[in-house]
Amino acid sequence: MIGNDEVIRMGSFLKPHGVNGEMVLTVPESMDWNEDLDCLICRMDGILVPFFIESVREKSATSLLVKFENVDCIQDTQRFIGCTVFLPKKFAVEYDNGNSVTWHSFIDWTVLDTRSGNLGTVTSIDDSTPNILFLVKSTDRERIIPANEVWITNIDWKKCIITFNLPEGLVDL
Repeated sequence: MIGNDEVIRMGSFLKPHGVNGEMVLTVPESMDWNEDLDCLICRMDGILVPFFIESVREKSATSLLVKFENVDCIQDTQRFIGCTVFLPKKFAVEYDNGNSVTWHSFIDWTVLDTRSGNLGTVTSIDDSTPNILFLVKSTDRERIIPANEVWITNIDWKKCIITFNLPEGLVDL
């Protein structure tokens, strides 16, 4: 079984492209594609599953068109749409230009607060403003947590847990 510590988040599948099994994959801007990469890993039903690549081509600066082996029609692509896509860590250096940790690396991680305990799971990152924000979902609510390094007290890479010491009242918003 593939563990969270063996992969780095790359993006997610947005939609099918055409009718022959290609899908639009969002990626960080200016990502250099590594020709040696033969598979991508998708989170499906809570587990990481590898899929072998048949073809990849650039669509734009922030998207690729990906076709997996044995995914040959638009109906086959439906199970992938919305899936988070990961790279094996051995390709992370090429993927992230030497820095394998980005804010997007924390998607699907558990968020703890030193006072309030478990706040939920990071489901997405808003990096459209100078202040990076984590969207954190639990079973009963959603929170927006600023990804301020000053408030981060611990990062557990093996268990995929990020611990914050958030200012009083921020958790209650």
